[in-house]
Amino acid sequence: MKCIGIAVTDPQDWTARALYEAVTRAGGSPFVFRLHDVATRMLGETELVAGDVNLKSLDAVIVRDVGGSGSGSGGAEDMSYRFDVLCNLEDQGVEIVNPPLAIQTAANKHLSSYLFKKRGLPTPDTILTADFGTAVDVIKEWGRAVIKPIFGFKGLDIHCVKDDNNSRTLLKKQLDRRGVVYMQQYIPNPGRDIRVFVVDHQVSGAIYRYAPPGSWINNLSQGGEPGCCPLTPEIEELACGAAGAIGAVYAGVDLIEGEEGLTILEVNGTPSGRGIFEACKVDVTVAIVRYVLGRGNG
Repeated sequence: MKCIGIAVTDPQDWTARALYEAVTRAGGSPFVFRLHDVATRMLGETELVAGDVNLKSLDAVIVRDVGGSGSGSGGAEDMSYRFDVLCNLEDQGVEIVNPPLAIQTAANKHLSSYLFKKRGLPTPDTILTADFGTAVDVIKEWGRAVIKPIFGFKGLDIHCVKDDNNSRTLLKKQLDRRGVVYMQQYIPNPGRDIRVFVVDHQVSGAIYRYAPPGSWINNLSQGGEPGCCPLTPEIEELACGAAGAIGAVYAGVDLIEGEEGLTILEVNGTPSGRGIFEACKVDVTVAIVRYVLGRGNG
């Protein structure tokens, strides 16, 4: 029986529980732990321990969530340590899904955008700058722009701006706070985006995410509503291409429907499976566990 670690922030999270159940049903032995709680012992041989379990003894680790700086952590050093734990386990021969590098790449919107462009994948025009005047000129040229944190999650701290005084004040605050601003051209859309779930180079399913009334942000964590999205060859090709660009085994790929077709917004390297299960009755954790246990995709 294979022992599969499940790295979580909240053990009661829907996806964490679904992964536990999927591992159990597939004949594996799940071990749930928080990266925040791992102790590293460098006393002769290096050991990474959660509770009384040496994590090197695990056959694989599925990373449900690394957590944010506010998730029961001490800040930047704790976040860095969690990634170090994953990297050290990988170095010790434990299979990590998703690989630490893929999770880090997906979390970095600047690097993700670069890789999409490098591979010729459609993504919004993007500018990163530390210069206020350059940012204002770009907004004037585009008409509307979306400002995002380079390292952001759950649709937090995202702003749609245009060339007016309020937007300039917001832009100045963002530059003062972050030192650099990441901006993408706003793409007019039907009030929804598409979240596509990719596992091992195949699409498991997709959902529409509809923005709540009075909002333009579609994230389910910000009040968006899921709906089942029919798959098309274009959706599948773009989603698999985006997941492959960041090196993810499984991913949530966000697409937007614009006048010129579909465009890739970003990739989530630790996506929740709850929305697609509720909307389409597709449990993506089954495919993830099947991959990890090496049982193929059939």
